[in-house]
This record gives sequence, C-alpha cells and structure tokens, in this order.
Amino acid sequence: MERKSLLAGNALTTLEDVMDFIRLDPKDEAIPDAAKNQLERLINAASSYIETMTGRRFGRQTYQEDHYGSGSQELCLEQYPIIRILRITDRENGKDMDPNSYSVSEMGAIGVVYRDEGWASRGYVGGLSNDQIADKRYLRVEYTAGYILPKDATQGQPSDLPYDLQYIVWQMVQQQWGLVMSGANGLSAFSISDVSWTFDKELSSQVQEVINKYLRWS
Repeated sequence: MERKSLLAGNALTTLEDVMDFIRLDPKDEAIPDAAKNQLERLINAASSYIETMTGRRFGRQTYQEDHYGSGSQELCLEQYPIIRILRITDRENGKDMDPNSYSVSEMGAIGVVYRDEGWASRGYVGGLSNDQIADKRYLRVEYTAGYILPKDATQGQPSDLPYDLQYIVWQMVQQQWGLVMSGANGLSAFSISDVSWTFDKELSSQVQEVINKYLRWS
C-alpha cells in the first residue's frame, strides 16, 4: 500500500529535500514509512513554528481583509509578497475602486498598496465639536499573496519560496532528527495540533536571524 503523505498545507519544504539534507536516500525502500511519517511531522511543526513566530503565512493563497484608511499614500496589508489585487471595495457605497488608481508594483513585495490620491481616513464623530473618535474600516481588500511552496511546485510554476526559509526548516528538522536517532528527547513540549515547538536546545543563531528577517511588519 502506498504511504499517504502527512505534509500539512503550510509545509515549507518537501520530505525528499529533507531526506537528502540529512543524507537519507529518498528512493531507499528500506527506510520504513514510520521514519518518513516522523520526518513529515517535524517538517509540519517547524513550518508552523516559523509562521507563528513571524506572524505570516508563506504559501500562496487569497485573502479578504477589512482596513482603515491609512491617511497616507500607503496601505499595508497583512500578507506579502502581494501577487495581485483582485478588488478593493469601498464598503460604504459598495463600489470597487478603479484598479488603475493604485499599484503594488513598487512595494507589493513588502505588502504595501500605493495610491497617489492616498487612502483617506474616515471615522465616527462625536462630542460637542464632532471630533473623529474612531476610525472606520471601510476598505475591503481581496488579494492574492505568498509564495509557491516546494510541495506545490510544477514544471510550469516552480517554487519561489526563498531558500533561506527552506534551509532553516532543514536545520530544525535535522537537529531534532539527530536527537531522536541518538535516543535523546530534543523536545520538551511538542504538539502538532497546538502548533508548539519548545526546544530543550536553543535555536541556532542562523535560524533565529532568518526568522527575524521575515517578521511581519505593519
């Protein structure tokens, strides 16, 4: 019976790449399915840990978000790189904004939608002087963002996930796999469902530097 892959939808690498990195032949039929299952669980946990720590989702998908007007020419979305804006709707009148009035060509890689006219701030007023007391989230943005993950790559659409992200997953899995193989328990707490990854041993400085590099900013 063919083994069913346990890789999660957000897995940042493939079983084959991890096995190659830790010097296991992916084509070696003598390697038991249980070992491959364990490696895929470690890939899932490492990938989820990285997403949790960075506050980002790296796989390409479509999002719908409601935003306040920034009051400037830049509107920061939650996920990036932005691949395309499907529509931006003014929720107060139900009309889609002219797609020619904004652009992601300059700063979409860092999650910014630029508009010459700016993103006007609107809000609720109150008090004797009718001051704005709260902002309105009147902008609804539907967009596609993220990378093509290695597991989702095709010949026509190769993966564009940065290699440094893939490399630190390899390192994290290798660290824990080595401890498992030596009989040590490298995880003081481990839960796939709760997406926790608590190390007995500290993350390498290289892994931490890459995580810091991809922290979501907004």
